[in-house]
Amino acid sequence: MSALVDVGAAAERRAFQRQEFGELVPISRFGGQGRVYRPAIVPAGLGTGPVVVKLYRRRPPAGAEHVLREMVAWAHLLPDEQRAELQRLAAWPLAIVRNGEVAAGIAMRDASARFSVPFVMPSGRRDHVLLTLEHLLGADDFLQMRGLGVRLDTFSRAEVAERICDALAFLHRHAIVASDIAPNNVLIAFGAGDEPEVCLIDCDSMVFHGRQALASVQTGDWELPASFRESPKARAADAYKLGLVVLRMFARSHDARALGREFEHVPVELRGLLIRALAADAVNRPPAGEWQRALRGLLAEGRLNERYPGPAPAPRVVVRRAPAATVPASVGLSPGVAVVPSVQMNGALWLRRAVVVAWIVAGAAVLVLVLSRLFAAAIPVADGGTGSQYGSGANGPYIYQYYYPRPRSVRPGDPTVGQLP
Repeated sequence: MSALVDVGAAAERRAFQRQEFGELVPISRFGGQGRVYRPAIVPAGLGTGPVVVKLYRRRPPAGAEHVLREMVAWAHLLPDEQRAELQRLAAWPLAIVRNGEVAAGIAMRDASARFSVPFVMPSGRRDHVLLTLEHLLGADDFLQMRGLGVRLDTFSRAEVAERICDALAFLHRHAIVASDIAPNNVLIAFGAGDEPEVCLIDCDSMVFHGRQALASVQTGDWELPASFRESPKARAADAYKLGLVVLRMFARSHDARALGREFEHVPVELRGLLIRALAADAVNRPPAGEWQRALRGLLAEGRLNERYPGPAPAPRVVVRRAPAATVPASVGLSPGVAVVPSVQMNGALWLRRAVVVAWIVAGAAVLVLVLSRLFAAAIPVADGGTGSQYGSGANGPYIYQYYYPRPRSVRPGDPTVGQLP
């Protein structure tokens, strides 16, 4: 039997109608391509592990189902060891989900058990979120502040970067380009005493053997510079974005791109690779495997945190009410804690109070205007005529004016007098 026949048969065994999954419960918000659901039923043929279904927002472009069929069949025909590695490193399509004769989405392995963590939100509420690369680009104590007990020191950042390089190297060896390497497309997990785990998602928009099922969206601040005039579908584009990952991981930055002052936080052994990775010369950019070897050497040395402790944390100023006049202000305070008298306010507080005062003044002005109009409605206005059905006074006839109709004169004998305007 030919290889083409095998590929086609393998793909056919992994296409299911949407209703075969039973009720679909959404577990994500709508993204650029679609939404992820947890099915009530896992059809036979998808294995025993948990599965999720991604349904597209709109009908895929022509030819998309053919590329998806090839992606599914290729993974099925991999040797067991490589297939297991693929499932560990990427949320690869397991099957096509059809709505009638149309490809409506894909089924893939559920990674939430590995990468979902209990996060302490700024409000104090605890909720489960998928830990992504986005959460690793800030201060070293960010995850500790969120209740995870993981310090993002230089060593742990190098471990994560090495795992990302490992995943990209695997894909590149099999002629697959990730294309949209971005913080929310890289899931991270920190095991107890083990190396971090990494999983790349949105695989259905990757470039598989030169073709794409879905067009990848280039995430802002992670795209290639327009001056490079390069396609994001080439491995050289992945190499550039991998350089951004390394720079921003070590620089503790969400948007660093130029080799400026953040460069000092990158280990010196990686700076040459980083200069090549972010250069316009696409041919000379280091591949993922070269990055991986350099990072493994640094990790084996074991002195990364000592040599590169990272940027000093930003000072936190604690605002406290001034003590009584009989107590010295410096008594009992920890070093570095500033005491600010209660009569002093920072700029944000002044701004908030100024906005409140402005609203009060504007409201009072509107109220005064409305009241003045209402009072004006009851004030008699001399007309100079001999009579009026609106009323008369000692000084002559008058009408009651309202502020909303256009003023009109009243002539003696006018048949319209007495009718509402």
